[in-house]
Parts: sequence; C-alpha cells; structure tokens
Amino acid sequence: MPFGLEPITALAVGVGAVILAPVVTSIGSALGKDSNLNESLLESTREVTKKGIVWSFEVLESAQTIFSEAEESFRDLLADAKTEHLQKKDHTENSERTQAHEVEIVEEVNN
Repeated sequence: MPFGLEPITALAVGVGAVILAPVVTSIGSALGKDSNLNESLLESTREVTKKGIVWSFEVLESAQTIFSEAEESFRDLLADAKTEHLQKKDHTENSERTQAHEVEIVEEVNN
C-alpha cells in the first residue's frame, strides 16, 4: 500500500477538534458566570472527545489489520493461480512434444 490510514486518522482528529472547539468555547462563554460549571463542562467534553479519538484509533487499527490480511490472502490466491496456469502451460507443451509419431522401420539387407 502506498500509504496507510494515518492521513485519515489525522483528518478525523482535525475535523473533530475543529467541530468541538467552537461548541465548547460558545458554551463556556454562555456559562462564563459559573467558572466551576464551565470547568466541569470543559473537562467532560475533553474526556468524551478523548474517548472518541481513542475509539477511532482502535477502529482504524483493526481496519488496517483486516486490509493487510485481505491483501495477503489475495496475493496468495494470485500466486496459486499463476502456479496452476504455468503448470497447465508446461503440461500442454510437454504433451505436444511427447505425442506418438508414426515411424516406419525399414530393414536393411546385408549382402
């Protein structure tokens, strides 16, 4: 594979951060009078976001494993098919060379 799923992971993390940042800031500004509530809200949002990112990493890691196994299975299948094709080709060429030919035996007379 020319690249793994790392760019997708980076994109997912970036998009998640871009989406959550304004929401958390807006809620924090709206609730700015109660700093304890604001801190609690920011901390819980941070924890939920972190759990989501961890879950994303686990899913992407599993997907990479599945794709790697599928690629290996496909390469094995291709190798088996190529081997079978070459064996049939060799068998065909060998049978054409070893087919019975009519031969005439001529007796030689010694005088």
